[in-house]
Amino acid sequence: MGYSADAPAATRPPGTGAALWRQLGRVCCQLCPDTEPTIQDADLQRKRLVLVGMRAAGKSTLGRVAAARLGVQFVDLDEVLEQEVFGCKINAFVDKHGWAKFREAEARLLEDVIVRGLFISDPRSGCVVATGGGVIETPSALSVLKAHTPVIWIDRHIDDIIRCLEGVGSYRPGLGTPPREIYAKRRPLYEQCSDFVFTMRCGDDNWLFLEKRFADLAAWADRSAAGCRGLEAANPVCVPIVAASLQAALDDVAEAAIEGAGLVELRVDKLTGGVEAVLEALPKLLRKAHSLGLPAVVTFRPTWEDPNAGYIGDETPRLKALRRAAELGAAFIDVERAAVQRWAGIGGLPKGSKARLIISSHNFSEVLDLSSLRALVAEMRGTDAKIAGAGPESVVKIAQMAQSSADAARMLTVLREQAGQPTVALAMGEAGVFTRILAPHFGATFSFGCLSGRASAPGQPDAIEMLEVYRLGAMSGHTKVFALLGDPVAGSGLPKVLNAGFAADAWNAVFVGMLVRGCSVEDFFEALPSGLIAGAAVLASHSEAALKAAAEHDASSARRARADVLLPKSGGGYVARGLEDGLVGEVAEASAYYEMFKGSPVPSIVRDAMMLAAAAQGRA
Repeated sequence: MGYSADAPAATRPPGTGAALWRQLGRVCCQLCPDTEPTIQDADLQRKRLVLVGMRAAGKSTLGRVAAARLGVQFVDLDEVLEQEVFGCKINAFVDKHGWAKFREAEARLLEDVIVRGLFISDPRSGCVVATGGGVIETPSALSVLKAHTPVIWIDRHIDDIIRCLEGVGSYRPGLGTPPREIYAKRRPLYEQCSDFVFTMRCGDDNWLFLEKRFADLAAWADRSAAGCRGLEAANPVCVPIVAASLQAALDDVAEAAIEGAGLVELRVDKLTGGVEAVLEALPKLLRKAHSLGLPAVVTFRPTWEDPNAGYIGDETPRLKALRRAAELGAAFIDVERAAVQRWAGIGGLPKGSKARLIISSHNFSEVLDLSSLRALVAEMRGTDAKIAGAGPESVVKIAQMAQSSADAARMLTVLREQAGQPTVALAMGEAGVFTRILAPHFGATFSFGCLSGRASAPGQPDAIEMLEVYRLGAMSGHTKVFALLGDPVAGSGLPKVLNAGFAADAWNAVFVGMLVRGCSVEDFFEALPSGLIAGAAVLASHSEAALKAAAEHDASSARRARADVLLPKSGGGYVARGLEDGLVGEVAEASAYYEMFKGSPVPSIVRDAMMLAAAAQGRA
């Protein structure tokens, strides 16, 4: 009798369930080797995403999240062993038969699932497989994992694993050795067999954020295994990696992944050692980024373009290094518009490369007037792209130093006008911070944020802040934009408090601090894309000016001779409104702003979220 794990019920002997049928099949396979289920082709095997990691790393929890994201079955090998193979709990089996027999059965099951497609309801549709923590200690299982792709290692911090194991109880057999020693022994084995790594920072218990990050990585791994061209970033936040040494750069790439970045920009001009060091570092940096699910922008900036860049030398070696980065799998290659002729001269992007070209232009003195910006973008997208041999998927990037808030606002107008075409446009300097946050609202290819606490410019937002506070991963052209106007705005806790309320209310809205400096409120509004601001809270520094700029005002603002809030007026302009007297604390202020912006009372769930956000900042 031939054995098939997928045999329909009608073909099984009467009274034979699926589990018993599989056990009978295993016996038949042992007695008659020619009945062994066939090894499935590589394309089918690549549809099986395998998770490895220590016990209590979160493989089952995160595996179910990944399976839901991919729309496939989740297979927990421990559960299959207990329910389909042993017929008892793992600890009972180990107590009776010992660890060696358990590891033998575990290794055999691993091969049956990922190589032969057994225990999968539909082997053609793929699945996510969670393995046991020690499966990699069995040589045959390790060989299977090394030969398979994709494999994700869930690297939860060992201190958190130990804390979790202390409260687990006895539903798993004792490890017999301290977990820290086991982790040290297994770590190199996990590294050997995994294609991708999901690292969790010590004490990180924000499981909503972790689950979103892991689902993004699983989707990346799945597309990568399928050989998809132009793998997309999980979100539009790009973190520059500016370390001087290779090891520090590798560490920063890992940190960027932990903080939820969607991309990394490898600023290889910052590496010490010149072109030779860059060529040696590129394979390692790109491999690291890919293993973490991060598309990489490779930038080798010369000082003639950026005075703060790290490269001084001949152009040909620099451009050839960028070409090499494209060959090694970089997602984007940044070439300055002044270098496109030379870039074309060395052959441009290599044939067959999946990299997209970024044609970039930087101005560290000023933001051009709007007509000049439009002409610049048109020339870059037209003449420069043609010289460089770039296709329609190439990206135009312009970054200019804002001397006033009105300067910065013009960049958003450029982004709006370039909607549907790959563009990065931002204003540098403190006045331009809001252009980084709002870039995804206008469909920018990506925006830039720094690693936590490592701002390279005044007021530059952290990547994790851009994602958790401003929710850039979910921002779109449908997101309502509310502003905090004043000077300064960087020290205010209101954006964190109010955005926490928006998130709790599942309201597709964002509250962004907009520094108003070097221009009037009227000029700032005039420079912004029309209709952008759905409402604004006004700090004391600009409350009188905002009242003068308003087309209408209510009795409260007139009595107090200041505007606390500006709301759009039908037909154009803004209506000035005043807050009631006696508001104490940012939660009270945020609640008042919320009610004015949405036109309804603050729900308790929103107030609770705002209070938690304020308490986290010590501002309640």
